[in-house]
Amino acid sequence: MSALPPIPASPTESATASATASVSDYKRDSEGSTEKHQVSDTVVATAAADEAQSPPDAHWEPSRHEKAIIYTLAITSLIVALDATIVITPLSAIIQDLEGTATQAFWIGTSYLLVNAVTMPVICAVSDVFGRPICLIFSLVAFTAGTVLCAISKNVGMLLVGRSIQGIGGGGIHSLGLVIQTDIVPLRYRPKCLGFWALGLAIGPIIGGAVVHGTTWRWIFYLMFPFLGFSLVTIPYLLTLKPREATFYEKLVRIDWIGSFIFTGSATSFLIAVSWGGSQYEWNSIQTLVPLIIGFVGLFVTLVYEKLWAKQPFLRHSLYHNTSSIAAYLCGSIQGMVMYGFLYYGPFFFLSIKGFSPLDTGIAMLPASLTVTSAGIVCGRLVTRYNNYRWAVCIGWFVASIGAGMFLIWPHNDTAAVWVITYLVIGMGQGAILNAQNFASQAMCKQGDEAAAASMYAFVRQFGMALGVGIGGTTFQNIMSIKLRWLGLPVEIAKQAESYISVLHKLPAGDYKDNVMEAYKYGFTGLYSFYLGISVVAFVISFFFMKNVDLTRRLESEHRLDESRWEKHRT
Repeated sequence: MSALPPIPASPTESATASATASVSDYKRDSEGSTEKHQVSDTVVATAAADEAQSPPDAHWEPSRHEKAIIYTLAITSLIVALDATIVITPLSAIIQDLEGTATQAFWIGTSYLLVNAVTMPVICAVSDVFGRPICLIFSLVAFTAGTVLCAISKNVGMLLVGRSIQGIGGGGIHSLGLVIQTDIVPLRYRPKCLGFWALGLAIGPIIGGAVVHGTTWRWIFYLMFPFLGFSLVTIPYLLTLKPREATFYEKLVRIDWIGSFIFTGSATSFLIAVSWGGSQYEWNSIQTLVPLIIGFVGLFVTLVYEKLWAKQPFLRHSLYHNTSSIAAYLCGSIQGMVMYGFLYYGPFFFLSIKGFSPLDTGIAMLPASLTVTSAGIVCGRLVTRYNNYRWAVCIGWFVASIGAGMFLIWPHNDTAAVWVITYLVIGMGQGAILNAQNFASQAMCKQGDEAAAASMYAFVRQFGMALGVGIGGTTFQNIMSIKLRWLGLPVEIAKQAESYISVLHKLPAGDYKDNVMEAYKYGFTGLYSFYLGISVVAFVISFFFMKNVDLTRRLESEHRLDESRWEKHRT
């Protein structure tokens, strides 16, 4: 996270910023009444003139209270993101210790992502009614309970339950962190307040590898307890956002229970089918087709119900009112697939082809950790300064596509120079996209929909992450199986590719081992080709369909921050 902006030079500049934001809101808010936003020509002219003379960072200043909330949410989001990737490098050690199977290993990572994704829209909709604090505290408690269960797991089944409970809490923490920013931070300055989530994702494999190298894998969960304890103590005190006053019954009635139920069940069914289709079960098997069809039909029914019958829909159709908005969500889903795919399958390459230890694998990914975070922070500041996000999205996808293409070199040239440069490039591209694309969805929504847009973007990106692991694994196994058949080797090796690594490195040197290694490399070539293809698709979508809009918008939210515990003056 970058430093927050300096104190305004004078009270006049703050007043000017307020007038300027009101003018922009008047121009952009198509649903608000004209009387509400009307301003005189004199104010417009004065605001425009002062805007040209005032530095961009002088328009908004966080109070001490707001700063404390922003930093606390950043730390909490880092832990949630860390949990998504920290199990990648020590996964083989976990499976060996708990005597699990390759299928169970797959679900240790996927279960968290799946539950995390389907939880997000529902928990944010509930927070609109019952308030952000109670929902965030519930999410923290759930995440902590899941972490405890993971740390003391005696078998894989217990670990999977813990990971799923973590997913419930993690989905709420991550999405509510973005939503709360829409309550307290003006749109233009939000890109400067995000970065720790990306850092958590990137350093997860590094920390996981270091932990399993020096001690038991259970420490990947023990490490989270101090941070979770800090959040559980501070957030109830800091987060004093007050929702609209209503009775308990009125709040219950406002929640879209039917839509939430249909959506959660349908999304879960769809993701399960996509996750195990082509790997655990054939795509044309009843185990894959039934949940896939149920999920697809259920999601369609959800959209129809939300459009026609829901009185207060939690999936707002106004979020998709133009092609630019749709483009932002599509690219968000693709980024989830690509970014998590490289974080998940990058260590798989080092462990299988290079024979690295978990620690060496984590170190090998350090270049991506450095660039994705720094690029996200720099681009976030530039987006705020120049009031333009489109350049960052387009350039980011262009660079990310180059990085994805460079992965195709790995099966043929896996020297350190190649993978270091590849990770530097892919990290810069994904980091540039991370902040800019997130806030593009908020900028293009209608006034008052920013919280819903933040929640929906978090969902589609997490949905993409879950899809990326499932589709990526299926692609790798299918392509590897083709090569194994050509070489006359058993295709079961592809279905057990991750657990087979320990066997692979014990094989004596010779044609058999060389052929198996060739099959692995062929699978990685197919996998990287898939990620390159969808990266190029995202670049085309962002370049031709995503437009830039003014980020200067008045902060409006039903959830008001009670600062009675804090000094009112700016610091």
